[in-house]
Amino acid sequence: MSKGRSGGAFETGAADRMGGRYLSLEVVMNDKALAQFRQRLQHRRREIVDCRVANERGVVEVREGKTDPEYEEGAQADHVEYTLEQLSEAQRLEIGQIDAALARMDAGAYGTCVECGQPIPVDRLRALPYAQRDAECAARMEKRSPPSTPTL
Repeated sequence: MSKGRSGGAFETGAADRMGGRYLSLEVVMNDKALAQFRQRLQHRRREIVDCRVANERGVVEVREGKTDPEYEEGAQADHVEYTLEQLSEAQRLEIGQIDAALARMDAGAYGTCVECGQPIPVDRLRALPYAQRDAECAARMEKRSPPSTPTL
């Protein structure tokens, strides 16, 4: 088991590290780490859904006048609704990314870059558990993609 910077989430044969990338293809995420990432992803998904439900409830309250009279002005209510719609779009995107990560787990491909096939460093997965690409491939994709399209 390699502990180094990866924190022990990957099992390796005689894999050496060079510049943050594994030289050996014999790298597999262990069951404990995979279960922890699955739990984090599922928890985050529940948080997003719960937040979205609360936001939708808030819009209904603003529209029905159940809030502070200052909020009842049409422009403010429209602004609140617009802001929540934008948040909803970001939430839908994040849920899609989480669902894709869970599907990669089920397929046995979680933690592997979809571009180059190399393992995604555990530190990156800890920061962004639904990452699809290692940092190098993500940077290359961002250079090719329009600025409004995030890559993982």
